[in-house]
Amino acid sequence: EHKNLVGGSAECIFKGIIKVDAEAQQTESAQIVRSLLLTKKSKVKAMPSLQIQADEVTCSHGAALTQLDPEELFYLASRGLDAANARRLMLSGFPMDLLEGLKELMPKSYARVTQK
Repeated sequence: EHKNLVGGSAECIFKGIIKVDAEAQQTESAQIVRSLLLTKKSKVKAMPSLQIQADEVTCSHGAALTQLDPEELFYLASRGLDAANARRLMLSGFPMDLLEGLKELMPKSYARVTQK
């Protein structure tokens, strides 16, 4: 899984590939790229792809692109968060599933990443 936070006038280009050779029968693989656009000028080009030479495989690929949901921001505001903190909370939560296990393995790195 790959995640992008893209803001300003930045452009993010993702080209991912899963290659499965003919000898790699019974391979299971998945590729997903999720991108969150933070401004109207930010752009994402996502190109996940599969190159499969084997017959008996289970592989998938995909891309998802979105912006912060105004209804979710409104919900957080209705619970007492101001707009800036609601946005900050949603942005910090976006990549958290990728950081699972990092806190136990590398506590200093986890602290550095989550404090930004």
